[in-house]
Amino acid sequence: MALYDYIGIVEEVGQTQAIGANGFTKRDIIIGNDITSDNRFPNPVKFTFKKANTSLLDNIQKDQRVKIHFAIDGRRWDGGTRGTQYFVDLTGLKIEVLNPDGTSVEPVAQPGAPAAAPVAAAPAPAAPASVSSEFIDDVPF
Repeated sequence: MALYDYIGIVEEVGQTQAIGANGFTKRDIIIGNDITSDNRFPNPVKFTFKKANTSLLDNIQKDQRVKIHFAIDGRRWDGGTRGTQYFVDLTGLKIEVLNPDGTSVEPVAQPGAPAAAPVAAAPAPAAPASVSSEFIDDVPF
């Protein structure tokens, strides 16, 4: 399974939802553009934390800068006469609160895990490459 990282600003943290009778739970978080983004249009992205990982969002608040470690999950559903449909989830596995310079404030601990050791400061992210003044893209996708 490939793992990915996404850095952005928390726009919303949803409530934990119980799905079905088997005890499955999930919780969504919406992350917007990062402070270093040169994107001219909003780009909110929804990540879903499942089962025990829902508690990782307990101390996350709106407007915090975070780094989400996630996996891309896909599944197929045969809808009979409606045809086959495909679904994609961005499944959150870990979340870190970041300082404006990109260093970790402190990783949010896994449920039942011992506290993490302090993280060494990472170099500040490089400034975004400038866009040529000849090319103006005003399409929001």
